[in-house]
Amino acid sequence: MRHYLAVITLLSASTFVEAATLTVHNTGVDSSDSVVAAGEATNFWTLSAQPAGAGLSLGANPVRFKHPSYFADTATSAWVAGSTNGVDNVVGGFAYQLTVDLTGFDPDSAVISGIFGTDNDGSIALNGNAPVATTAFAGFGAPTAFTFSDGFVAGLNTITVAFNNGGGPTAFHVQFSTATASPVPLPGALGLLAGGIAGLGFLRGRRDA
Repeated sequence: MRHYLAVITLLSASTFVEAATLTVHNTGVDSSDSVVAAGEATNFWTLSAQPAGAGLSLGANPVRFKHPSYFADTATSAWVAGSTNGVDNVVGGFAYQLTVDLTGFDPDSAVISGIFGTDNDGSIALNGNAPVATTAFAGFGAPTAFTFSDGFVAGLNTITVAFNNGGGPTAFHVQFSTATASPVPLPGALGLLAGGIAGLGFLRGRRDA
């Protein structure tokens, strides 16, 4: 019985790994995750698509920008745009991306959630999959909740916020509330588990002999 209990304990320790916090970044922050002043450049989110005539550089970070009609910034996140005037009157689709690294984590256990907003209608998606949440054309007055609970892959993952500017300024906002995943068990722990199971089989064989 002691041998059975030892293997069960080992299995529990190796399989049920406590979830850890993933590194994600809200919009409107610098390299230290502190909110920047209005008009200042931010970090982490990068431009991946823009309409003709926008004149921005793909791969560039946005700047902090907010129209009075948008829902409020917070102490840890802010609205951002491609320029200090919100790329005013450039009509068409924009997209920004954030990379999330799951190296060392089990992608099937990952969960990321939060709120976002866009001007105008937009969406938020993971790794090119269907959006998990969308925003209305004039829905920028209140945040929209989102949750990613599947679609993650090992290593690098990409969160994309896409939005369409129907005229006037355009911007977007993302604030994360949850970002967790279970670490992959260490190889030593897995080897110990395999050895324990093999030992259990040997003991059962001796008993049955």
